[in-house]
Amino acid sequence: MDYVFEQYSLKLNFSERDAAVFVYRPKHINSALPCLIMHDGQNLFDDDRASFGVSWKLREAIEKHDLKIMVVGVSCADGLNRLDEYSPFYNKNIVGLRDWLTRPAGGKGNEYIDWIVNDLIVWIKSGYSVNEEFLMAGSSMGGLISMAAMCRYPRMFTKIACLSNALWFAPQEMAELIESSEVLGNCVYMDVGLNESKNEDESRSYIQTNRKIASVWAKKGLSRFEYREITDGIHHESDWSKRIGGIISGLLDENR
Repeated sequence: MDYVFEQYSLKLNFSERDAAVFVYRPKHINSALPCLIMHDGQNLFDDDRASFGVSWKLREAIEKHDLKIMVVGVSCADGLNRLDEYSPFYNKNIVGLRDWLTRPAGGKGNEYIDWIVNDLIVWIKSGYSVNEEFLMAGSSMGGLISMAAMCRYPRMFTKIACLSNALWFAPQEMAELIESSEVLGNCVYMDVGLNESKNEDESRSYIQTNRKIASVWAKKGLSRFEYREITDGIHHESDWSKRIGGIISGLLDENR
């Protein structure tokens, strides 16, 4: 199957930044396609564009699994502004939890989700033939915001994949949001590596909070829920690239 790669720029009015938007789609399919929206779009396709020099190699994953899907990746904000957009929850107590957490962060996640719904998806539908229901995927804080998006718009974002989730950022708030959501019949995949960080305390916080949130999702009456703990899994694009193709394939397979 032949695919097309396209790049655009869209403004996020609530933050006044321009985001790079990457579209990867089959070339010769005219019927409505499933559409997967992904965060940290600059890290998905090309090593030379990726923030840390290694991408998810999403092209190769899609082609290997012969996936009839359109992927739309949105680049993230810089520095701690990324955390602001990727969490609906404002956290004033995170300063110093990591060396790079130098100020409170979060709190703009709902505005970011609303931008996806009211601007990005409208833009997608104006130029492409896609299904009415969307998939969403992300890693780390991108996993957290994907969960929040499903909770807020459960009939639009019906399938999500959340890898190496930074749920330590707001575990109780996320648990309460999931508990109050109406996601009956939706599909959720989530995982965490057992070696997310070289710092044992940080790794432990990833594992414990992912286990906590997995237990909440498991009670929500989802049509498919999968939680995995990845032996030797680390917090890096090179690790996520190994499994993302199979994860997307599984979400697309309604008969699995």
